[in-house]
Amino acid sequence: MKNGFKVLDSDLHTMEPDGLWEKYLDAPFKKFAPQFTRGSENASNQPVIRIGALEIGEMSKRRQTAVVGKDLQQRAFARHPHYEVAHARGYDSESHVAAMDIEGIDVAVIYGTRGRQVLMHDDLEPEVAAALARAHNDWTRDFCAYDPRRLKFAAQVAFHDVGLAIREAKRAVRELGAVAVIGNPNPVGGRHIHDPEFEPLWDAIEELEVPVGFHPTGQSSLRDDIARRYLDHPNGRVIGVAGRNPMELMLAFASVAAGGVLERHPGLRCAFLEGTCGWLPWWLWRLDEAWEKFGPGSEVQVSQLPSQYFFRQCYVATDADEKVLKQVVEAVGDDNIVVSTDYPHSDGLFPHAIEEFVAIEGVSDKTKAKILWDNCARLYKLNGIR
Repeated sequence: MKNGFKVLDSDLHTMEPDGLWEKYLDAPFKKFAPQFTRGSENASNQPVIRIGALEIGEMSKRRQTAVVGKDLQQRAFARHPHYEVAHARGYDSESHVAAMDIEGIDVAVIYGTRGRQVLMHDDLEPEVAAALARAHNDWTRDFCAYDPRRLKFAAQVAFHDVGLAIREAKRAVRELGAVAVIGNPNPVGGRHIHDPEFEPLWDAIEELEVPVGFHPTGQSSLRDDIARRYLDHPNGRVIGVAGRNPMELMLAFASVAAGGVLERHPGLRCAFLEGTCGWLPWWLWRLDEAWEKFGPGSEVQVSQLPSQYFFRQCYVATDADEKVLKQVVEAVGDDNIVVSTDYPHSDGLFPHAIEEFVAIEGVSDKTKAKILWDNCARLYKLNGIR
């Protein structure tokens, strides 16, 4: 709790250990355990991820990126001594709960970091990708077992094969207790999320009554990734960080709304996470305008405007210090916004994220209470937690 507000973080992260997959992969797939390489070959401070013969590379080829990244991490560590403690402990469950206490977070929904990154290659064999996701979910279940009332998690599924994704979504929710399924906003293998091939997956998730949390990643070798066009730009990291997440999420919402996914699955809840919320009013207006002009002649017909689908079944996460939140609430209301701290990523605000949110001017306490708890509890169906 922070300043009298209950806090449910829609998107807290794990920092998974290098050896996770060597320990948790099923025996036939252990040879595909990701290898994380750091050293002089790296242009940035990101490890190159190797899975068999495939490589998931850095998001910048400029060496200055490493300097910027290390400086960002040093500033994060300087904000509070807990970073040093958590780092020394390998960002384990106990240090996460301690960080939540410091920040004032009552309950958090956990999303992976490397668990997302290791799947970001179009050419992964579907069975290998599914095994990587399965191992990560097993590890995350064990991570959350330290305090299952406060630590919930979103399950990773691999979008390389729909049937395998369905099987893992059902297992993760029914057997492991996942409260959401992570959705990839980018096309994987050239297939968009509105592709008819994904219909059985949306059927299954709707039946499971958990939301899809669309969440970009910080490292990707997917061919269709906005940030990769700036790999050789001298300030590509700046452009990628500023533009990639919001734009990928904007396009993901357009895909499920205009592509008919939300029309066909009225019980499917979708969240668009870690991409800010300032884009939402303009994008809803823009999509509605485009639909009114071009929708009547489109191949896929839907009965409502894109904005109506958003208000009916979608949510967006605001950054804790998003100064335009006041304008967003004035434009679209406060029923579909949740908050994310992004701990322990170094570009987050720990330990001041919730403090910064509570201090935002022009937003009522009633609205802040909805964003900090009520909306997120409704999204993840966690209303029974007190």
